[in-house]
Amino acid sequence: MSASNPDSSITVSYDVNNEQIRTTGRKRRAVRKTLSHILKSAAKASSRRASETTTAIDRTPAVLAALLIGTKCVSLKSIALVLGISAYVIGLASWCAAPKSSGTISVTNISDAHSASDTHSYDYVNMPSLPEKGHVPNLVANPMGVSLTSSRIYRLWLRLGATLGLLLPTLALGLTIVGSEYQPMGVSALIDNAEHIRTSLGDPLFLLCFQAMTEAVSRAALLPLPMRILVPVVYNTVRLSPLHAWAFPAAGATIPTLLRILGVGNLLYWYANLLLFLIPVGVVRYLRAHFFCVEAVEVTVRKGGDASVGLLP
Repeated sequence: MSASNPDSSITVSYDVNNEQIRTTGRKRRAVRKTLSHILKSAAKASSRRASETTTAIDRTPAVLAALLIGTKCVSLKSIALVLGISAYVIGLASWCAAPKSSGTISVTNISDAHSASDTHSYDYVNMPSLPEKGHVPNLVANPMGVSLTSSRIYRLWLRLGATLGLLLPTLALGLTIVGSEYQPMGVSALIDNAEHIRTSLGDPLFLLCFQAMTEAVSRAALLPLPMRILVPVVYNTVRLSPLHAWAFPAAGATIPTLLRILGVGNLLYWYANLLLFLIPVGVVRYLRAHFFCVEAVEVTVRKGGDASVGLLP
């Protein structure tokens, strides 16, 4: 009658368990390596797409701004404002990209019996523009949200602003410059007071052109989202002063009635754009996207808290 050896059965069971643990560990490491490769490939692809779409900057605003300066439609005050805002934005962008600190983080994998410790080096800047892993979330690529930017009301609002602030003032300025051929259309009043008309219409248009150029450069340079939303807020606020002078000229300065109506329309639109859209909607959504996707590691939103951000769904 043979007796079984309990020590040998325990040894065999221990060896089997160790082999299973090693096999599980290898599988997990292989899965992590595959996922890391997929994420890095997706990040590189999104970076290539972002560089391809952001390197092309429309030169139309720069050409129009140069024409406004060449035809003496811009006052020295507006030029000084543009230089000051540009220097301020460049200074803030340099501060955001400046290194804040650097260090190493040790990460220990304890998911299997053979735990390993990985050390990663990170360079911290004052205000990062993208998450550390390099993947660009949709909320960072489009902070306003796809549902808003693809809506018909949003597109109509932008077209109304382009018509009031860009197309009609450019047309009126063109009539004042080549106005002698348009006497039958009632442009004689514009020509009699051409110098004042040019500066009244040219200053807001010049500021709008530089706003468009600064926004395009900030997108191409991948500035942080708070910096990008600061540009339209600052330019919209600064543009209200020359719009007041256009809509309600000082005593002794005359502007034709149709142009004054256009000035009042611009003033109302840009007031509404600043107070009803940029501040309560744009600023809130840009700051939310920057905090959720760039600054924070993990965010827990209260029930119903993400249903509406910035007054609009």
